[in-house]
Parts: sequence; structure tokens; C-alpha cells
Amino acid sequence: MRAQTNLPALAVALLVLTTTAGLGMALADGAFASAERDADERRVAIALSERLVGPTGPLTTRANVLNATAVGNVTLAQLRAQYPVVGDRAVRVRLDDRTLVETGTPDGGTTIRRIVLVRTTQTRSYEPTLDIGNTTTIPRRTDRVRLTLDPPPRTAIHTVRANGRVVRHNASGLRGTLAADLSRFETTQLAFSANRTLSTGDVRVAYFPARETKAILEVTVDAG
Repeated sequence: MRAQTNLPALAVALLVLTTTAGLGMALADGAFASAERDADERRVAIALSERLVGPTGPLTTRANVLNATAVGNVTLAQLRAQYPVVGDRAVRVRLDDRTLVETGTPDGGTTIRRIVLVRTTQTRSYEPTLDIGNTTTIPRRTDRVRLTLDPPPRTAIHTVRANGRVVRHNASGLRGTLAADLSRFETTQLAFSANRTLSTGDVRVAYFPARETKAILEVTVDAG
């Protein structure tokens, strides 16, 4: 009689146990899926941020230094083509308070922030009054120079040196537009070896001084 009385109580206990176990498994599955999604978001966010500031990326001039012009022209199509790691995830890339590109609706997700420099380059040019020795000092430091050589007939410029280093040479004479890489860490003196003293207008110098400012690059990835 007592055993029959305890049967309903046993059934209720089994039902509670089964329900609790099922609920526990459901919560565990949800937590596991959430953790897996968070890990994927973080992996992609880190990978994308590393590639955006990498030394060979389309947006950088060197590691962690963004080219202001390239950054201003970046598009969503370029982001997807250059960085397939994005896939179909919602992604937002910001520089300080400006959104560069955004795909989807990355309302949550994982955000990675990196301190970068943004390099803005200007173009300056002048016609030097070449002093004794056919030399001129570029007014500001620059990592490259573009020279336009237009000496008169019977005047030949054979060699161009930058701080004593030969950057262009032609025994028959140099003429026209040519470019050379320089050290961005030092002021550059250009020297022109010619068969006679050069005059104003024989050489035109274009140089590219740069300004670098600190910024925060922010990459957000939301796997949904």
C-alpha cells in the first residue's frame, strides 16, 4: 500500500530530474555556442586588424603607419577583396571617430583597437639656384624626390648624388624626369655632376614632406 502511495511522488521526481537535466544541457549548449562564436569573432577581428596595419598592406606605408590617401579611398569592395577573412560577417572599421567601412550591422561583437600613425604627404617643388659645386639642399626631410632635368644644349648632367650617394648616373647625360628614394631620417643635399656650372631652371626638384599623427584604428567583428 505504501509502495503504491509513493509511485506518484517517484514519477514527479523523475519528471523534475529529466526536465532539469534537459534544461541544463540546453544551457550548456547555448553557452558553448556563444563561447565558440565569441572566439571566432575575436580571431577574425585580430587577424583583420593585423593585416590592416601590416607593412605590405594596401593602406600602409610601413608597419602601423597608415597612408592618409589610401585610408580615405578605401571601399567595402576593396575590404572584402583584400581581406577574405571578413567572409559574410558584420564588420566595422573606424579611425578615431570616423567610420571607414561597414558591412552588416555589427551592433555587438568583438572590437580590437590599435594605436597607429596616419601619414599625410604633401607635394612641394622649387627650382634651385645652384651654388658652387652644383648643389642644393632640400628644405625638408623627404623619403623620395622627383627631378626634372632640362639643361641647355651642350650642357650634360652625368651624375646625381644624394648626401654623397649616387642615385642616378648616365655617362651620356641625364635628361627628363627621374625619381630617387631618399632617407626620411636626414636632410638631403643633392649634388649634380655636369660638364659646366648649372643655372636656375636647369633643374626642378619636387619633394614630398610628410606629417604623421597618432590615431586609434578600431575593428569590430560580429559573427551574428
